[in-house]
Amino acid sequence: MGRGKKQQRPAIGMPERVLVMPVGGGWAQSIPGVGCGRADPTVVDADQAKAIATATVTAIARDHHGLTVEVDWEPLPDDGWAGRVREGAAR
Repeated sequence: MGRGKKQQRPAIGMPERVLVMPVGGGWAQSIPGVGCGRADPTVVDADQAKAIATATVTAIARDHHGLTVEVDWEPLPDDGWAGRVREGAAR
């Protein structure tokens, strides 16, 4: 990077989906286009994993896109969960 240039923050895409999956050592979350979180041994069940994933996509939508979102969850055949992110009502 050249001297005197201002470093720009990388753009983060608006999350549309989020996945939570049981893996050895806890639950992991994956947000397509954003990244995948490591399994956390302190996350012991699907409800806790979904709450963390919901908080993550909510923060991304708010902080980077100025939007309020909600996540609708559906079970996956492998005991994981898929969340569809949609714009929510302003609060």
